[in-house]
Amino acid sequence: MDGAPARLEALLVVLLAQEETLGALVEAAWEEERALVRSDYPAIEAVSARMQALADRLDHLDRSRSAIVTELGAGETLTELATLADHHGMDSFGALQKRLLAQASALRTAQERNARLILSAVRLRERWYGLLAGLAAPTYGAAGRQAMGGGHGLVSKSA
Repeated sequence: MDGAPARLEALLVVLLAQEETLGALVEAAWEEERALVRSDYPAIEAVSARMQALADRLDHLDRSRSAIVTELGAGETLTELATLADHHGMDSFGALQKRLLAQASALRTAQERNARLILSAVRLRERWYGLLAGLAAPTYGAAGRQAMGGGHGLVSKSA
């Protein structure tokens, strides 16, 4: 496989950039969590924009990685690539694979936590809207009797 060491070096550069980008995404996800807890909407918007830019960069790096892997013709997984790199005297791929997997796992965990925070906030908001709708000011009907104006009572009659 002529030129494999040079391609492997190029691949290593791309994988290191992916590791750096994943790390930045993890930090941004933690920042997003803090902003969500504080209900700091401008911070949430800013960190979301930064996360989108980082995700776009990660997509670009992934396309570069795929192109290099295709040129190498040595399989798709990092394990297969680490085996090829070891064959060419490059032993850094195995450690890099572990770090990438750890970063991806940390990102997944942070994003799942943030998703739960967002879902809880939506549910809380829905409960408040329901409560406020039930507390709508009473109005009087044609017969002079009090009637709730379009709202719902606090107790569900269907329960």
